[in-house]
Amino acid sequence: MYGGGYGQQPYGQQPNQYGAPQAQYGAPPGQYGAPPANQYGAPANQYGSPPNQYGSAPNQYGAPGPQYGAPPPGAYGAAPPQQYGASPQNHYRPPTQYGAAQTQYGAPPQPYGAPAHQPYPAPAQQPYGQQQYSSQPYGAQTYNPPGQHGNPAGGYQAQPAFTQSPGGPRFLGVQIPAPAPAPPLANLPNYNAQFDADRIRKATKGFGTDEDTVINTMMPLDAFQIDVLSRTYEQQTGRSLKVTIEKEMSGWLEYILRLKSLGPLGGDLWLINRACKGMGTHEDLLNEVLLCRSNEEIFLLKEGFRRQYNKDLVSFVRGELSMKTERMFNMALSGTRDESPIVNHQQVQHDIETLYRAGPGKIGTDEISICGILLQRSNQHLHALAHGFVQRHGISLSKMIDKEFSGHMRDGLLHVARFAENDGNGVHRDATLLEAAMAGMGTKDERLCYRLCRMHWDRQRFGMVKNEYRQIYHKDLINRVQGETSGKYERALVALINQN
Repeated sequence: MYGGGYGQQPYGQQPNQYGAPQAQYGAPPGQYGAPPANQYGAPANQYGSPPNQYGSAPNQYGAPGPQYGAPPPGAYGAAPPQQYGASPQNHYRPPTQYGAAQTQYGAPPQPYGAPAHQPYPAPAQQPYGQQQYSSQPYGAQTYNPPGQHGNPAGGYQAQPAFTQSPGGPRFLGVQIPAPAPAPPLANLPNYNAQFDADRIRKATKGFGTDEDTVINTMMPLDAFQIDVLSRTYEQQTGRSLKVTIEKEMSGWLEYILRLKSLGPLGGDLWLINRACKGMGTHEDLLNEVLLCRSNEEIFLLKEGFRRQYNKDLVSFVRGELSMKTERMFNMALSGTRDESPIVNHQQVQHDIETLYRAGPGKIGTDEISICGILLQRSNQHLHALAHGFVQRHGISLSKMIDKEFSGHMRDGLLHVARFAENDGNGVHRDATLLEAAMAGMGTKDERLCYRLCRMHWDRQRFGMVKNEYRQIYHKDLINRVQGETSGKYERALVALINQN
C-alpha cells in the first residue's frame, strides 16, 4: 500500500519541483486549510472486531495475547524534546543563516556563548494552491547521519548518506514538520489552532461527547495543521489530544482519530510498534509501512522510532522475523536505495535476465538475488524492469513472484512488484488494496482505517487513487465505504475521503 517511495517520480516523468501548486481540499479559495473547523499493547479481540473500551482491565498473566485487528488504547509515549541549548544529535539541524554553511550531522556542539542556531522561521503565507510551510530552504545537501545503535557488533553502525528534500522533510508524499530537535511551529498563517482546540475541548467536556464536532474539526487538517493543533490543545488543557481521544472515543472511531492526530510520521511509528507487539506479527502492516520507502523516509522512521520508543528499529523488526525474510527487511531498512531518476536501460536488461535466472530459469529460487534487485533499485528503474520482464519472458513480474515464493516474503515482494507495475507509482495497487479491505465476508476494519488514513495525507495522489478505483470497480470509493461501515465511524472515513 502506501509504503510507496514517495520521494521518487514514476518512470518517464520529470521530478516535481518543490513548491509546485497542489490542490487543497475542503477549503474555499483564499483561505488556508479547513474552516476553523497510543500506545499499542493492550489486549484486543479477534480481527475485525472493535477494540476494547478505554479503561478496560488488561488480560491476566498467561492469558492469550492480542489478536490482529483490534486497536488497543495506550499512551503514545513520545519522548520529551531536548532542552534548549542541548546538542542535538542524530536529527535534522537547522542552518545558522540562509545561505550559510550548514552544520554536519554528528559535529560537536558550539562552545558556550556562541550564537545559537536560528530556528526555523514561521511559514510565510502563500496564495491558495501554493502552500509552502517554510520560507527558509530545509536544505538539499547530502550528508551522513550518525550511526544507529543496537547493531550486532555492539558499536555504532553508520547510516548511509541521502539527499534531503528541498524545503523540509517529506513523508508519505507530503512535507511534514521538521522532527525534534528542530523547534516546533507555534502557529500557521490562515489557521486558528486555538479556535479548533477550544472546539474539541468543549465537544469532549462534561457528560457525553460531540463526536461530529471532533470529526469535522480534525479530518480536514493537513500534517502541519494537526501538529500545531495537538500542541495548542495540550497547552490549553494540560492533556494531549491523543489521550483525550482515547478517553472519549471507542472502537474504530477512536482508532482512526488517534491515527489522524499523530500525523504522517507519528502514525507510521505507532503502526510499526503495533505490528510487532504482542503475540504474532502483523505482517501486512510491516509490508505496507516499511517497503517501497525512500531513503529519507527510512532515516526518519529509524530516528523517530529511537526517540519515541527508545529502541533501534532494525533490531526491533529483526526480532519478529527469521531466516531470509529477516534479510529482506534488513535490505529495506538499510536506506541505500538508488534514487536516481535516470534509468540505465542496459542495467534494466541485465536485471531482467538476473531475475529470470534466479527464479523460473533455475531449479529452486535464489531469493536473495531477487530481493537485492527489487529492494535496492529506484522506482523508475523498477517500472522499466516490470514492463521489460513481461515483454521478454511473457509473464508479469508479480506472477513470477507469486509462483516462486510463499508466505511473508512472497507478500512483501508482491507489494513491491505491484507498485512498479501499471502506473509505476503504486496508484493501481493502492486502489486494489482498498477494495481488498472491504471484499468478501465482513470488513477488515483495521486495514481499511490505516490504508485510508495513510493515503489521505497526499491529497493529490489520493485523488488519483479514487479515480483509479472508479475505473477498476465502476463505483465510487465513498459509496463503497458507506456500504461497509455505519455510524460515527462511517462519518469519520467519509470525511477523510471527501477532502478532495
